[in-house]
Amino acid sequence: MSQHWTVRACCCGLQAAILILDFSQPSTKFRQETKYQIQGTMLSKSPALSIISSLCFFWFLIFSFPSCSALETNATDYEALMAFKSHLLLQENSILATNWSSTAHFCSWLGVKCLNKRVIGLQLSGLALQGQLSSDIANMSHLVEIDLSSNDLGGVLPSELGFLQRLRILNVTKNSLQGRIPENLSRCGELQELDLSYNFIAGSIPEELGRLRNLRQLAVDHNNLTGRIPASLGNFSKLEYFYLHENDLVGEIPVELGKLASVTVIALRNNNHTGSIPDSIFNISTMQVMDLSINGLSGRLPDSLGSRLPSLQRLFLDSNRITGRIPAFLSNASKLTHLFLTENDLSGNIPDEFCELQNLEWFEFEYNQISGGIPYSLFNITSLEILKTRHNYLSGGLPHDLGNWLPNLQEIFLSHNQFSGEIPPSICNATKLTSLEASNNSFNGPVPMMLGNLVELEHLNLQVNLLVNNPLSTHLDFFDSLVNCRNLQYLVLDSNPLNGIIPDSVGNLSSNLKVLTAISCKLKGGIPHSIGNLSSLNFLGLSNNNLQGKVPSSFAGLQNLERIYLTGNKLEGTVPTEFCSIQVLGILHLGENSFSGSIPLCFQNLTELREISLAANSLNSTVPLGFWDLVKVEGVNLSRNQLHGTLPMELGNLKAVNIMDLSSNDFSGEIPNSVGSLQNLLTLDMSRNKFQGPIPNSLSNLIVIEFLDLSLNELSGGIPPSLGSLLDLKYLNLSFNMLQGEIPTTGVFTNITSEDLMGNPNLCGAPKLNFPLCSARAPGQRKKSSLVLKITIPIAATLLVLIGLLVWLSLSRKKHLKNPTGSDSLPVGHQGISYYELLRATESFCESNLLGKGSSGMVYKADLSDGTVAAIKVFNMEYTRALQNFDVECEVLSKVRHRNLVKIISVCSNMDFKAMALEFMPNGSLDKWLHFESNSLSLVQRLDIVIDVAMAIEYLHHDYMIPIVHCDLKPSNVLLDEDMTAHVADFGIAKILAQDEELIRTKTLGTIGYIAPEFGLDGHVSTKVDVYSFGILLLETFTGKRPTDDMFREGLSLHQWVNRSFPGALKEVLDPNLVYDLNSGKEGVTKKQSQVGDLLMPLIHVALLCLKDLPEERIDMRGIGVELKKIRAQLKHSCGRSQTPKY
Repeated sequence: MSQHWTVRACCCGLQAAILILDFSQPSTKFRQETKYQIQGTMLSKSPALSIISSLCFFWFLIFSFPSCSALETNATDYEALMAFKSHLLLQENSILATNWSSTAHFCSWLGVKCLNKRVIGLQLSGLALQGQLSSDIANMSHLVEIDLSSNDLGGVLPSELGFLQRLRILNVTKNSLQGRIPENLSRCGELQELDLSYNFIAGSIPEELGRLRNLRQLAVDHNNLTGRIPASLGNFSKLEYFYLHENDLVGEIPVELGKLASVTVIALRNNNHTGSIPDSIFNISTMQVMDLSINGLSGRLPDSLGSRLPSLQRLFLDSNRITGRIPAFLSNASKLTHLFLTENDLSGNIPDEFCELQNLEWFEFEYNQISGGIPYSLFNITSLEILKTRHNYLSGGLPHDLGNWLPNLQEIFLSHNQFSGEIPPSICNATKLTSLEASNNSFNGPVPMMLGNLVELEHLNLQVNLLVNNPLSTHLDFFDSLVNCRNLQYLVLDSNPLNGIIPDSVGNLSSNLKVLTAISCKLKGGIPHSIGNLSSLNFLGLSNNNLQGKVPSSFAGLQNLERIYLTGNKLEGTVPTEFCSIQVLGILHLGENSFSGSIPLCFQNLTELREISLAANSLNSTVPLGFWDLVKVEGVNLSRNQLHGTLPMELGNLKAVNIMDLSSNDFSGEIPNSVGSLQNLLTLDMSRNKFQGPIPNSLSNLIVIEFLDLSLNELSGGIPPSLGSLLDLKYLNLSFNMLQGEIPTTGVFTNITSEDLMGNPNLCGAPKLNFPLCSARAPGQRKKSSLVLKITIPIAATLLVLIGLLVWLSLSRKKHLKNPTGSDSLPVGHQGISYYELLRATESFCESNLLGKGSSGMVYKADLSDGTVAAIKVFNMEYTRALQNFDVECEVLSKVRHRNLVKIISVCSNMDFKAMALEFMPNGSLDKWLHFESNSLSLVQRLDIVIDVAMAIEYLHHDYMIPIVHCDLKPSNVLLDEDMTAHVADFGIAKILAQDEELIRTKTLGTIGYIAPEFGLDGHVSTKVDVYSFGILLLETFTGKRPTDDMFREGLSLHQWVNRSFPGALKEVLDPNLVYDLNSGKEGVTKKQSQVGDLLMPLIHVALLCLKDLPEERIDMRGIGVELKKIRAQLKHSCGRSQTPKY
């Protein structure tokens, strides 16, 4: 090395005299592509310096110093190139190994550019080079360009690069470089382009880089840079492109960046910037693209924004915390083509002045609080291609000529607003439309008849509106038109009162159709045989209609069908054997129909089946033995049939089962001991059968079970005390059997009620539950009295129960007559509801309306008299904390208002009855979707759900006037509405902190597995308790593992299991269903992004930040919300979910 620098020294006079030469070709980045393309013009400029005089002087000096020139040529550049090559890992037959040979002069080597036999350029882009970047490269003192982009070079950037005084272009993008940015680069005073993007460079940006006064492009994006943006970067007076996005930079954006007077692109996307956007940045009149999205920026946008940025074409501010109104004068930025304001806290109306943005192509402002109507003038922007308004408070109707005014419209998303009126038929004239989503509004009138004009349509979602069928037809005529949409993949019509017959033309829909759902649409008639033509169909949902007749045999042709939902119709006949030929079938819901006969023997061939429901039919056979070999099944519901016979030991083969409901049948014999091997079981309901014999001791092996109902059978013997060791068991019902002996006193039995044990007159040992103390009598005495007891006790008990029931009904009737609305304790702002209304709405609390039950009460579905569908939570007044839970939940839900918190509708409350009417969530809990629904949640759905939960808890902790701690955050308390939006529920043990209170103590604990360490040990409650629970919820959502899974024993926890795989082996702990979907491309992930662990690493990182042992070290919910929104935005960008890229 020293020898080379000696050579350089001997020619220092020559080097000082030689003028820096310019290339006649543009640089790699400018030549090949730019990161932001604007209106079809590449934002690039090529250096255009004259080199004639420099060449003349150069030759003069060469001839003046011949020996020095020869020495440098032979000894310096050649040796530097060979040293560079020696640091590469080259295969024998690689291009560089064969081409860089001593048989030819190095100036003829591939990628080597020379001038007068001196190396001035090294252009080796895209050669898959591996190895490290040798510091000897700095010995080629005449280098003007280094382009090593798109290789796989590792190691660090040599600090010796700073000695290259002539260097104008340094491009090492898309490699695997690590380390830090060398401060010495600041000595390359002629540097114009510095591109270090798409590497693994860490550390902070050196302050010294601000000395590069000739820099035109700085690209350090897609690295692991940390720290703040140095204020010195504002010294780049010639800078045109400023790329710092996709790093971990923090702090406020420096005011000094406003001095970048020549800049056209500023990209700071996906960092951790906070504070307001500096006003100075809006003074850069040359700015064409500003991307500040996915940060934590706050404050308001200046009213004069548009006037001060006359050249602005693309503005990306999505996924921040910007407040206030959308500035009306943004309309002065007349060249604007892309405006992204999604996921902020913007309010007010859409400015009428936006009609002046006649070049606007993409406008999105989803997930804000924008209200009012969309100005009709906005629909006069004929250039508009994409309009996204989801999750706001927009109202009013759409203009009748919408489709005529927007001929270039490709995507329109209007869901989750308050739009009303008809969907204008003219929308069918927007023939370039690929996506039309208008769900969760109040649109009414008929579905447009000419949707078939939309020949490019791929996605049509009209669910949860008031749309009807053509009143002149009994058939759904719009299907006939949709036949012309040959690209249609998703057709979602759920929860509209269509009230029609599915036409035969359904079978002529697009051969690409993957999803067809019309749940709760009042459909009638039969399922057309032609539906079997939809060969690509993956998801068919026709539940909760009035469909009749038999399931067509053509279902056998639907070989890609993974999910079938036909629950709640009037279908009849035997259960079709045609389902057995669908090898990929994962979910089969046929409940609440009129199927009869037997369960098909061939169901044993459905080896991918994860969930099966045949509940509430008229099946009257035994269960085929092969049924119990469906080892992947997670949910089984055979309840409310006439199934009979005994249960075989093979039942224990269902190792994956989480829910098993065999209730209300005629099963007999003993419960097999093998039931104890179902160690993932959470719910087991065997009630209302004829089971005999003892309760198996093996039930104590069901260590995660939460719900066990064995009532109304003929079980005998004692209650196994080991049931008290089941820590997660919250509900146990053993009533109306022939059990005897002492009632255990541990575990679930500490809160068990008399109703859960009644009808077992030989039980004893619980005086508080009206069971006598157990007497210690001799065996002979017991024999003599046993016959008498067997006769008299059942009779006496039955009489007592009947008398008690009559007295209770009489007293209840008197009380309810005195207090018909049941409103002695109502939350403020909510009208009471009468007990009689609840009886009517739930059909006297009929079991068919039961949604769930636990130790604290039961939840029923109810159709209230005003047409509202509600969930009625009836509190178990025998439960010791029932009154306190009711009061707390009323207090919390009556005060808070947030879109992701479950809403209270009304209450019914008197001395002996407490109930609460809550908004109904038709898609159940997150827990059900994670553990009982097969392949039902995509990556994006899971991410949307956890963000919804984070927003709800953030509101409780930070945005409500007094902090509220939920204290029991877990998937079963996260409910999902029609559109899979999450709502946090169950505030029974929530804690309200005082104004200045950060920590309180409590003896009421949450659920094991989700409890923060300080909560479980000392009863300390702070907002960081919910943060910890949220971290567990995150891990469970993306690993599919409960914290109480059987594998987490002997000191190993879910947290530790994931942490030891982070970050290098994440794929091993992720939910296999999620990994499969990502690897198979179902999520739209490209090949490079199919490294699943890398894709989800940021999510798991957030979870681990939540799970720090010390509360003060955990991230808060506001920070969690920012991080998750960034991840979602990055994922949407990476997976290409939008048809048109941002830039």
